[in-house]
Amino acid sequence: MVHLTICLPTRNRQAYCIKTITALAQSDGNDFEVLVSDNSDDPGPLGEFFAQNFSDPRFRLIPPGPSVLSMVDNWERVVSQAEGRWISVVGDDDYIDPRLASMIRRYEVLHRDVDAISWECMTYQWPDNRPVPTLASIPLAHETRLPSHEGLADQLYRWSERKRSPSVGVGIYHGAIKRSLMQKIREAYGGRYFEHPIVDWENTCKVLAQSKRIVHSERPFSVLGACLASNSASILSPDVLKTRVKTFVAESSGLIELQQPFFPFVFDDPGASLCQSIAAATAWFCYTYCHSTAGFGVNFAHAAMEECKFSSDAQTHAAKVDCFSRGFADWEGGKWASHFKPAPFSPPRTINQLSGVNGDRLNVREADIGAQTPAEFYRFGEHAIIPVDSLLSGTTVFAL
Repeated sequence: MVHLTICLPTRNRQAYCIKTITALAQSDGNDFEVLVSDNSDDPGPLGEFFAQNFSDPRFRLIPPGPSVLSMVDNWERVVSQAEGRWISVVGDDDYIDPRLASMIRRYEVLHRDVDAISWECMTYQWPDNRPVPTLASIPLAHETRLPSHEGLADQLYRWSERKRSPSVGVGIYHGAIKRSLMQKIREAYGGRYFEHPIVDWENTCKVLAQSKRIVHSERPFSVLGACLASNSASILSPDVLKTRVKTFVAESSGLIELQQPFFPFVFDDPGASLCQSIAAATAWFCYTYCHSTAGFGVNFAHAAMEECKFSSDAQTHAAKVDCFSRGFADWEGGKWASHFKPAPFSPPRTINQLSGVNGDRLNVREADIGAQTPAEFYRFGEHAIIPVDSLLSGTTVFAL
């Protein structure tokens, strides 16, 4: 029986995807499957890889259709074909540990009503995506928590933390959602699993609204990878951001438009940011499905100021400030504009150079560790965290 379906939606990043497939195939066990949903312009590379160089019954390839799909529709079709009791979606330049299936079984025994599982993630930049010195990150804790829906809703729908993004990790992207919950979501929201172009955060909103029990593991089970061709690469390069945003907007036509009158921030603007995109998804969900956003305006103004602080140069800072300023001026007649008071640009003191333990995370200089893929980095990171077998057995100390 397939307990876990790992979905890999991919578009024009075949080389990265093949490395991810190869890494996943090295895992033992027959309780998981991997669905690769190819939305590339050229079906050849992945088609030939599956036909000639790869034979593993746990893996299935969904080839490109007659026309390019939006990201929303590509996620929709891959999840629709999942056969696992639980479903997870990761990027083609990421990594996820298939032993997660065993951890899910343990959680099902301990918390019988669990239908959504989240965990901390390692972070890793591929070697081609290091325009500045970069740090990879390894969460070190291993406890299991049962977060309250009320607290998470305050963080997600109303941005109570006032951070660049809410620290709410529950959702199908780098999380595991019970297939029955995904069916419930489809029935509750117009007969689709996904609607909004910011598909991962939209799903997080829906999972939080519809789930019964959320279980969170502080021990990481996946790696958020960022290759040069990924949207995440825009965090390190303003020029890459402009290109990614332009492409994303062009390919996001579908049921829901990115630009909505109730959240009038421009997405194809030089100062657009991921902070703004995430807020658009949460604002759309709350507006469309009548969830309280009390305090969101003020909180988002503070989050926007925090986003502006994370600017590598004065030009980027000015572009972000200008973009947010125009958005706040148009939003509800400028009701929240007075709360957006960004600090003047201040050059960063260090640029990802200080490695070591910071709180409950270990940061390591990526240039020094030799890992060439997220899977290799995950294996490196496992030397610093509790083994999976210890978690499964209930052991909470390292064996000597």
